[in-house]
Amino acid sequence: MTRNLSGRRVAVTFIAMISFAQAHEGEDHSGASLATSATTSPTAPLYVPIETQLLARIETSRVRLETVPRTLRVLGRTLIRSEREAIVTAPQEGRLIATQDYTIPALGAWVKRDQIIAIVEESIPTPDLVVIATERARAASDLRQTTALLTLAQREYDRLTKLAGVATDQDITAARNALEVAKARRDGFVEQVALLDAASTTGILAQKRRVIRAPLDGMIAQMHVTLGENVSRDKPLFQIVDTAELLIEASVFENDVAAILAARQASFTVEAFPGEAFPARLISRGATVDERTRALPVLFAVSNAEGRLFGGMFGRVYIETGATVSGITVPKSAVVDLDGQPMVYVKTGGESFMARPVRILERLSDRLVLAADGALSPEDRVVVQGTYQVRMSTPLPRVEGGLPVQ
Repeated sequence: MTRNLSGRRVAVTFIAMISFAQAHEGEDHSGASLATSATTSPTAPLYVPIETQLLARIETSRVRLETVPRTLRVLGRTLIRSEREAIVTAPQEGRLIATQDYTIPALGAWVKRDQIIAIVEESIPTPDLVVIATERARAASDLRQTTALLTLAQREYDRLTKLAGVATDQDITAARNALEVAKARRDGFVEQVALLDAASTTGILAQKRRVIRAPLDGMIAQMHVTLGENVSRDKPLFQIVDTAELLIEASVFENDVAAILAARQASFTVEAFPGEAFPARLISRGATVDERTRALPVLFAVSNAEGRLFGGMFGRVYIETGATVSGITVPKSAVVDLDGQPMVYVKTGGESFMARPVRILERLSDRLVLAADGALSPEDRVVVQGTYQVRMSTPLPRVEGGLPVQ
């Protein structure tokens, strides 16, 4: 009889392993939604051999009885704080250049406040150059005229000086004054021509370099130019952002506004980091419900010192409403949907499992709160990985008189 029972056990194990192997042929093993393909009762005990548990990496976790904050789950997205964002523009037309001790920063590079991020070799625009050339020609003409007048004034003063005994002192004084005025006018036009020559020399653009510095600490988020490119005045060159702290914009529907009046903090989750929640604190609530979406905007701040979050990311915001709820908490992966009924698989023995229906009271960022209505006890262990393999396992045979029933 012992040998017969042992043979039946080996056969059941072999059948379960075959079922497991077939379940891997083109099937979805996520465990998020399970079909009731078995003909037996969904809550019938299931037999999963130790070998299958090891092969399928089935894991269990002990449930806990907890009192947790009641949360409101809404959609949200990250935003860059306006005071931590800057668009750097070109102050003048010119060409972006590099020097021996400077090169243009790369996309994603971190820059410090007042760090040199660009050098523009400025050039005078063509319309301004035409004006400069015209003014210089006029100033050069005036210079020639004043030079001629200065020559005449000098000759007249020299003549009267030689006639000092004949010419009156009044005539000599007037000639000397006219000579000084002529010199002053000539010197003025000489300086004017020199200034215009400094701006434009015989029609060639005069160039000078202007250094552009970072207005804040941050990362180069966008680049709109390349080295050697000619840029126009006010053209955006870089976008610098500081993402050490981001904003989270959440939209709370009008019917749920009362639930967040006492809210002070929340947590934020994104698909890029499954199972991880980022703590957030309330910044402000809007004063007007949007007419189109019937939602109230709510802003939270989230620390991002490690730079793992980026602006524009969508995720879920779990807003703590100030109320609490008590129940049995399990990881999210422990609860599966079975024809619309939430279920968990409890390990009742070394190789036996049983599905139990549950009722979800609260959805947290990383776990679920279930009603403590007797379906689970704090000593139970539920399957958190490999629920699909457990669901597709062989039901335990009914036993009568110590022997399995055929």
